[in-house]
Amino acid sequence: MTYLEARNLFKSFGKESVLRGIDLSAKKGESLAILGPSGCGKSTCLRLIAGLIRQDEGEVWLDGKCVDKIPSEKRGVGFVFQNYSLFPHLNVKKNVEFGMKLASVPKDTREKRALELLKMVKMEPYAHKKPSMLSGGQQQRVALARALANEPKVLLLDEPFGALDAKIRRSIRRDLRNLVTDMEITSVFVTHDQEEAFEIGDRVAVMNRGYIEQMGLPRDLYDSPATAFVAKFIGSMNVIVLPPEKGNRETEVLVRPEDITIEKENSCEMNQGARAELVSYVYFGSFIEVTVELDNGDRLVCQLPKSRFKAKGMHRGDRVRAFITNFHSFEDKNHSKDL
Repeated sequence: MTYLEARNLFKSFGKESVLRGIDLSAKKGESLAILGPSGCGKSTCLRLIAGLIRQDEGEVWLDGKCVDKIPSEKRGVGFVFQNYSLFPHLNVKKNVEFGMKLASVPKDTREKRALELLKMVKMEPYAHKKPSMLSGGQQQRVALARALANEPKVLLLDEPFGALDAKIRRSIRRDLRNLVTDMEITSVFVTHDQEEAFEIGDRVAVMNRGYIEQMGLPRDLYDSPATAFVAKFIGSMNVIVLPPEKGNRETEVLVRPEDITIEKENSCEMNQGARAELVSYVYFGSFIEVTVELDNGDRLVCQLPKSRFKAKGMHRGDRVRAFITNFHSFEDKNHSKDL
């Protein structure tokens, strides 16, 4: 059953149209990730759900009720921003207690709740420290605890890990995923990072220039992209442009690196595969990324398991044959909203 729903949202700022008919939904306890490039409208969408700004058209529904006329502070929404927004004059525990104090929660209750949440986000030992004494990752953990303090119906997160380094981001997002799952909290997470979206979201909505290009399970977005934009934005993709035939437009064939395999030319039959030269390879631990140049000048990037690459005994300059095992093609390359 749908718990959170955005219906046909439109929003413009002056002459700039930012949202162009957005439809989103999340079930109770579900984590929805909104993924897209900078400027696509994903943060605006989150702020409309929170009630921080008003849409020009459309409705926001929460728990079976339209909340458009309900002010932000009464919607039951918790919000985590990228810049932490902690009060510098309050210690960690007082920061977490702040919203509960405004809601007139008794002191004993809010202190107990604050310590419980700090324990959940691994910040209980820092309860009496000021935000200035914490690292960026620690401050964001406190901000998360504060957003959860009033037991929100929905947790909204606007690129909360964007200012953190990669290792800390991975650690915190794993903890976030476990936390919202254990607490059965409905959440909407905005990011431009595919890895974050796929790890945190039960489902992912891909946005582009104010539209939802596709919404679904992470594996469906990767394996069965609905548009050329989704295919190119999710993961890595080789783009092969085929010349037009009989007055038609040129055709783009999109091939993921793992869907290309290569063999030494002397081990292949005469007409098998596309003739190429191995021009470079890069070691990435579990796999080797290999670049080959076809005889027509096009370059393809493929990924081979480390053991397989080593077994083939390949080197730069070797003559090889390239084989495509799977590809994506879209009849109208302009049907996606990115063009």
